[in-house]
This record gives sequence, structure tokens and C-alpha cells, in this order.
Amino acid sequence: MVVAWRCWPVVAALTGWNLRGAVIATPLSEFFLPPVRKPDEIRSGMAHPGFELPKLVAQSIFCLRAVRQGHAFWRDDPALADAEATQLAAILADSATYAPWWGEKGCGGFHADCYLRWGEGDERREVILCEGCHEALVYFGGGFVRCDLTKEGFEKISAITGAP
Repeated sequence: MVVAWRCWPVVAALTGWNLRGAVIATPLSEFFLPPVRKPDEIRSGMAHPGFELPKLVAQSIFCLRAVRQGHAFWRDDPALADAEATQLAAILADSATYAPWWGEKGCGGFHADCYLRWGEGDERREVILCEGCHEALVYFGGGFVRCDLTKEGFEKISAITGAP
């Protein structure tokens, strides 16, 4: 029972359950954009389910983890320094960072590399970045939009996060 509970992020990633229900192929509304301030929570993603499945299963079962929107992240992971987090928030708050989603990429599927959250309750906004696909899941008000990152947006993000 405990193993099943610990592994559900792996199942979600392999089945695509954690991506179902996204609004796609539409420009991101200003309504969804996060605020320009340091996020209240930042987490780094675990191993890639497409390339490192055994490692992800082991991490999900044996390591301290947090699950956000069906994706597994490291628990108690500082992820970014405060100054970098504030810079990243400013980039993510800019609508020019996002483009309509054009479909699955050939990179092994969406993998949650970074999670950012601002606020709680009705004002909760979340962004999950996949730096391999150059995509973002942007959550607000009970819904979410799956977006591509523009080339310029991704370059700014990767300069902060160190993604290749």
C-alpha cells in the first residue's frame, strides 16, 4: 500500500494523467500569469520518466519528495537562490515568455524540471517548467494551460536555471 502511494507520481507521468485537462493551442491569458515577486515555493524535479524510469521509481519510493499537480519534486530543496527566483518570476510573469502549445516534442515527454508557486487558496498560481520540451504548465483558478516557451523566454529561463 505504501509503495503504491509513493509510486503514483510515476504512474501519473507514464500515463500522462498529470497533463490531462490542459487548455492547449491558445495564447496564455493575462489572467493566468504569476505575479512579479519571489515565489512562495520552488522545487526541482526528480528523474525523467522517459529516460531514467528506474531512477525515478527509486527516488519516488525512497527519497523525500513532494507531489505538486501529479508531478514529483524534491522535498526541502532550495532549488534557486532568492535573487534568481525573483528574476525567474519576472520572466514567468511576462506574457512574451509563452506561446501556444504546438504538440508533443521528441524529447521523451513532458518532465517537470521546476515548480514555482505564488499565494494560497483562490489566489494560488503555479508554474511547472519542462526545460527539455521548452514547455510550461500554468495553473490558476482550478484550470491550467499548457504552453510552449518562446525561444527568448527559454533562453532567459535557462540562463538562470542552468538548463542546456
